[in-house]
Amino acid sequence: MTSEIKNKLILVVDDDVLMQKSLAMLLRNLGYRVITAGNGKECLQMYREKNPDLMLLDLRMPEMDGIDVLEEIREDLEEFPVIIISGAGTLADAIKTLKLGAWDYMIKPIKDVFVLDLAMQRAFERTSLIEENKRYQNYLEEEIKKRTAELHHAQKMEAIGTLAGGIAHDFNNILAIITGYTEMARDEIPPESQAGKDLNHVIKACGRASDLIKQILTFSRQGEQEIQPVRIQYLLKEAIKLLKASFPATIEIRESIDTNCSPILADPSQIRQIIMNLATNAKQAMDEKGGTLTISLAETDKPPEGFHLKSYKVLPSRFLLLTFADTGHGIARQDLQRIFEPFFTTKSVSEGTGLGLSVVHGIVKNLKGDIRVESAGEAGARFQLIFPTVNAEVTSFKFDSVSVPRGSERIMVIDDEDELRRLLERMLSNMGYQVQSYTDSAEALKEFLADPAGWDLVLTDMNMPKLTGKELVRKILAARGDIPIIMCTGFSEIMDRKEALSLGVREYVMKPVVKHELAEIVRKVLDGG
Repeated sequence: MTSEIKNKLILVVDDDVLMQKSLAMLLRNLGYRVITAGNGKECLQMYREKNPDLMLLDLRMPEMDGIDVLEEIREDLEEFPVIIISGAGTLADAIKTLKLGAWDYMIKPIKDVFVLDLAMQRAFERTSLIEENKRYQNYLEEEIKKRTAELHHAQKMEAIGTLAGGIAHDFNNILAIITGYTEMARDEIPPESQAGKDLNHVIKACGRASDLIKQILTFSRQGEQEIQPVRIQYLLKEAIKLLKASFPATIEIRESIDTNCSPILADPSQIRQIIMNLATNAKQAMDEKGGTLTISLAETDKPPEGFHLKSYKVLPSRFLLLTFADTGHGIARQDLQRIFEPFFTTKSVSEGTGLGLSVVHGIVKNLKGDIRVESAGEAGARFQLIFPTVNAEVTSFKFDSVSVPRGSERIMVIDDEDELRRLLERMLSNMGYQVQSYTDSAEALKEFLADPAGWDLVLTDMNMPKLTGKELVRKILAARGDIPIIMCTGFSEIMDRKEALSLGVREYVMKPVVKHELAEIVRKVLDGG
């Protein structure tokens, strides 16, 4: 028998003082702690004050007998063990006490104390099973609550994603109009003038807004990834400016960033997502007492120990090591193995969903990198990320007026957004093309079918009333299979680039499209590229 069982507190209830003392001495010799009572009333008082682990109860007692005691504590008997020990009880008494909830029934005198000890051990094993069952039941109830909350969260995220997609479509249309007219206005004035420089700032801001929309679509998993050579140091510098403006004065941000680091292959919006998630985590860890967040970036030819990289046919020769180290409250040892699990969080509902680090982990792994975390109690936490570098030149966008490819072909433009339709018509007309534009896709189809050979290219939106871009493309290609088609959309739940190309579309582009990009795409498609 374990010392835990032997240390149990036993309440012995018997009006026979000699029997009471004898039984108490035997139990103490077995290692139990013992308290005694001489009648039912005294028994109930001791029971409520001392909280014993088991009761040995006589039946025949003055003032209040054992039956009355059982009646009084009947609601507790499902979990509290009571063994009846009686010398004058009948079979009917035994049956009655067991029906009332007594756990066992024994006859005086107890000739073998080990028989009593065995009965008590069985009672304790039963209470242990009851406690374990309660814990398991509580665990199941908590798991049900947790899984239900996760399901509701997933449904909410899906709804938010759908809403984000709709917002992205409308906002991209608006952004395309702002960008397009700004570019045309800039081309009408001297580039070195103050107005020209101001318009460059507007176009740059439109580019940032476009990136924001892409991040929203990435969040809702409805945007296409744009994998390209990216210099993380520039994204870090940009993000740190934003973080310093938004962090409280109690948190200091230190940086050690090698500006000569090689690029990696990634989607810039996902790298921004990694930076903001890790920075936000660090901020929340230091919100209460303040502290220091140190962000560093360095290039190395050998991955530090502890990283697990995906298998490579040829191991990259260089790597980037990105580190976020904070002086916050740290991460508990038992949580370190779970922090990258989806929905796992130690924060309150208002502070986090448990998705941030799992998203970071997924992005890093998809980029053939790895992430690890270290924490020493309350000494803060350090996240280290490693990425393989690539040998590639990273081009930066220039806002100077550039010469754009031109042409004289006949182009049909269809977009249900009237302002955007007029903008596209004007931009293409300024490039020398003969343009006819429509807001009604059904009317546009009718015009095309009247003279299929009279058109050189069709540029159409995707989400339109009456006849969607998908349906329009099918009908146009059915009438003339070799007509080049460009699909231009702000967002589509039902059509992506892969499906559009398989449908017969030559190019699939996301709004907003700036002037020189539109010119190059149109020329490329017309030239059969």
